[in-house]
Amino acid sequence: MVNDRKSRLGKLLKENNRKQAKIQLIYDLKQYHDIDISDKEYADYQLAEEVHQNIYARIKTDEIKTLTFPYDGKTLKSKIDFIFDYDKKYEQEKVLFYPSTLGFYFRGQRLYLKHPIAIIIPLRECKKMMNKLILDMHDNLSVVSETFKFGFVLSEDEYSNVAIEYWD
Repeated sequence: MVNDRKSRLGKLLKENNRKQAKIQLIYDLKQYHDIDISDKEYADYQLAEEVHQNIYARIKTDEIKTLTFPYDGKTLKSKIDFIFDYDKKYEQEKVLFYPSTLGFYFRGQRLYLKHPIAIIIPLRECKKMMNKLILDMHDNLSVVSETFKFGFVLSEDEYSNVAIEYWD
């Protein structure tokens, strides 16, 4: 009986944190990047978390291609254009987009860093959002198709090196 209550309480707490994470993400994207995602479709939390884990499992395999270069705004923009041109045939396809936000944050205060929130949008719309986010990127930006047949992760390390890991 006590274990059942603890289990239910744990589930409620996790669900509440996920709702708060979504609210924080919506607010931060609007506040810091003028991107309104309040009317967008969101992936189910369980699916978003599972796909997020699968992305990083995929990166650990040899089934991906990687572009690595020192951070430079122009180079970054050209590489992003390259990736979107590479995936142009999927332009109309819906993707799960995991945005990051905020130039300065404390990780403990941003629940969306612990509970991945995925927006379901067409790939072409994702490019518009990414162009606003890449210049102030402080966490990974992940894009993956609903069928997992293509995707990429854009990340920056502590030495200002950018990596784009992608697959098709």
